[in-house]
Amino acid sequence: MPELPEVETICRGLAQHCVGATVLSAFVHRPGFIRGGSNQSRLFTGLTIARILRHGKQFVLESSCGRVMLFHMGMSGSVTIHPFQSLRAPHVHIHWTLTQNGKKFELHHRDPRRFGYVHTYDTMSLVRKNAWSKLGPDALVISNEELFEGLKNRRCAIKAALLNQSIVAGVGNIYADESLFESQIHPLRKADSITLCELGELTRKLQSILKKSIRGGGSTIQNHADALGRCGTYQEDHKVYGRGGEPCMTCGAILKHALCAQRSTVFCSICQSKKPR
Repeated sequence: MPELPEVETICRGLAQHCVGATVLSAFVHRPGFIRGGSNQSRLFTGLTIARILRHGKQFVLESSCGRVMLFHMGMSGSVTIHPFQSLRAPHVHIHWTLTQNGKKFELHHRDPRRFGYVHTYDTMSLVRKNAWSKLGPDALVISNEELFEGLKNRRCAIKAALLNQSIVAGVGNIYADESLFESQIHPLRKADSITLCELGELTRKLQSILKKSIRGGGSTIQNHADALGRCGTYQEDHKVYGRGGEPCMTCGAILKHALCAQRSTVFCSICQSKKPR
């Protein structure tokens, strides 16, 4: 599933190439993929893209008249820029034709596993009220105090808490595993047992890892690509994710597998203690 760095890389590419472009037409190939109204005006036909905003794993295109399209990437979503009249890959559920500076191009939203969607809204304030109000602070900017409040009285595992988008928005399996390893926190420890000192370290490590991943274009495990179709490289820097059964890069012990919040979890039982440091 695209996590915060992968979605951020898509947003940066779209901002570079689509802000200021006018939408000429929208073609819906799977009507159930669109929520909130799917007529041409709600899908931006005739409108100019003014800005792109992201919160957690979701982002929006906002038009110059204030209408908004929210993109939820699901498990396998991608949004990529293509030349005008390009052949569509399988599982493209909607595409737009745009023009900027006299040049036409296309935007394709592809989602093979079909868990994503596009939701149209009349205003950005409705997005914040109806969608983003359900999410916690964005992981890239969350403060120690906000994370502490989110974890207070939580008896679930710390990894499960990090995956809970109402506590912190944007963290998924990859960056939960990586940040907990870098912070030397066992993923199955109770969330409310994390000390304030450990929490500060976790916040710093998490945000450092997210920024490094963004610089690397995100992690391409299966099908992530940025807005221009380029793969990320941060998967080459993963210390634990996807490396169960291999030696720990820090101590050499064999990395262990566990199941947490129904997600595969990899950790080092030596480096990541179950007890507070």
